[in-house]
Amino acid sequence: MPTAASPAATAPGRLRRLGCAAAIVVLLGSAAMAPYSLPSAFAADGDPGGTTAAPAAEQRVRTAEAASGLAIDLSVEAAAEQSASTTGGDEESPKDALYTLEQFMFSGAVAWGGYKFTFYSEQVLPGPGLQIPGRHVNAAGYVSDEDGYIVLAGDAPKGTVYETPFGYPGKIYDRGTVGNHLDVYIR
Repeated sequence: MPTAASPAATAPGRLRRLGCAAAIVVLLGSAAMAPYSLPSAFAADGDPGGTTAAPAAEQRVRTAEAASGLAIDLSVEAAAEQSASTTGGDEESPKDALYTLEQFMFSGAVAWGGYKFTFYSEQVLPGPGLQIPGRHVNAAGYVSDEDGYIVLAGDAPKGTVYETPFGYPGKIYDRGTVGNHLDVYIR
């Protein structure tokens, strides 16, 4: 004699089928809407269909203006102009650097000599209270003191000097990292 399935035995099956159906609807809905959302996000002005991408420079400027009205220029040309206009900017670029500033910025972090080097920009965090004698941006784009040491942040005593893979020795002027992690102050 067949017995009727209890409601408790079929509830998990129904729930599973309902979950699968919902997942399929979300997936198909996302796939169906993708052609409308991505091109529109990158469309040039005056092209509502989104078939023409806006030039990269325009996108960068629009994004910066939309964010806060400030644009951070980390290009090589900007560094050269800034180095020439600041005191002490006549230093030569390092010849024994293992990493250029551009390589360092691209990688985001460099592990060298038992230390992890990361960077922070004076355009984002000006740091006027650091009391760096002869503070300037050197020819390679690093914030430096009057003796040519690049500015570092770490938990060692202020004034501690470290060798760096960037062609200049660094000196602790700021806090913010712990242990073998050093932050390098850049343009």
